[in-house]
Amino acid sequence: MAPRDRQSRAATTHHRHPQCNLGAGRATVPSMSKNPAGALSLVLIPALVTLLVTILRLVGELEGWNDQIFSNVPPHGEPKPGWMGIAYLVPIFGFWFGWRLRRATGEPAHVGKAALRMLIGGVCFIGGLALCLYLGWIKMPSADEPGTPSGTTAMLVIIAVSAAILLVAWPRLAGTLALYGLLARIPVLIITYLAIHYGWDTHHVKLPPGTQLPDESDRLLFLAMPQVTFWIVYTMLFGGLFGCLGAKLTKAQST
Repeated sequence: MAPRDRQSRAATTHHRHPQCNLGAGRATVPSMSKNPAGALSLVLIPALVTLLVTILRLVGELEGWNDQIFSNVPPHGEPKPGWMGIAYLVPIFGFWFGWRLRRATGEPAHVGKAALRMLIGGVCFIGGLALCLYLGWIKMPSADEPGTPSGTTAMLVIIAVSAAILLVAWPRLAGTLALYGLLARIPVLIITYLAIHYGWDTHHVKLPPGTQLPDESDRLLFLAMPQVTFWIVYTMLFGGLFGCLGAKLTKAQST
């Protein structure tokens, strides 16, 4: 082979390899950002597990099983733990969501900053509600001071602002938790409707002590409101904090 032909082939090979490497490098980043685990597929199994717990809690209350586990007392009523509750699943699945999303997407870039923003959302949520109760902008009756609850507007504003902060903290995780929370609470809403209609003695239909409604027909609306507001943000907050812990304990996939 002529020297000129060898030089020409070597030059061609020299220019070809960097192009392949650059192409491989460019293909790696989109594979992490454009193909994350779908939110619905990610929450499907947790939602089914939560549904089973919800049904088991209902059966346990109707059958009168151990009231320390299947408590049917109203909110703020007699102190019984009611360990068979879906609220206890939030940290577990939040941790798992954070772990999965971190491995699938590489997000967030800074877990510590995301956790700090989650805490700010928590301060807004818990501190805001506490402040409104202290100032009298939100009034919740008690056994000693019965009456009608008030301050729905203030409560909804605090919940909306808190949810927005949590969504900014880690959008993908907060959105996943919001979807999971909604899927977890829809069966509770259905059970609440059935319990009111058929007169079931379960915690779903019981009002906090001292709570009086202007009209008994408002019971379903009053009981449904926290399910689609308070408990969704609760899920985003505490699931988000444990999700950050799960993300911190894993590493993003490099390929």
